[in-house]
Amino acid sequence: MAREVNWNAINAPISGILSDVRIMNTASDSTKPGDNIDSWCGKCKMVLAHTIEAMVGKKPARVSCNTCKSQHSYKANPPGEGSRKTPGSAPSPRRSANRYQSLLKANGESAVKAYSPASKYEQGDVLEHPTFGRGVATAVRDGTKIDVLFESGSKILIHGR
Repeated sequence: MAREVNWNAINAPISGILSDVRIMNTASDSTKPGDNIDSWCGKCKMVLAHTIEAMVGKKPARVSCNTCKSQHSYKANPPGEGSRKTPGSAPSPRRSANRYQSLLKANGESAVKAYSPASKYEQGDVLEHPTFGRGVATAVRDGTKIDVLFESGSKILIHGR
């Protein structure tokens, strides 16, 4: 039994094939709730099509994944790719190292204190931490935390407990 093949249906013009294709929206001025938009889905671990559920101003705020149906905040990029910080806002490693060296010289290495969470520290104190090494207290936060700049970078430590 031979089957007859409709070659006209198989060789349909490209425009006919693409007539049902919808292009996904990205955030724009005309975006509104109910529209589809590409967003990072933390459950699926991919950028997928989502339906916009809520907007804040002209930006999507809440979306629903069209694949797994989970609801979450809109994320245009996967974690780590799209940063909210402006480029160049983080200090370069060289600038941190220079700042670290200048703070050590300015505060004198003769008054180095061994770090203990129970001890109280002030801005400018030079500490010796068992894991991070020598550092300088750059700021005192509320009553129990201090920012300390080490050669490897800045850390938040507890104190006065």
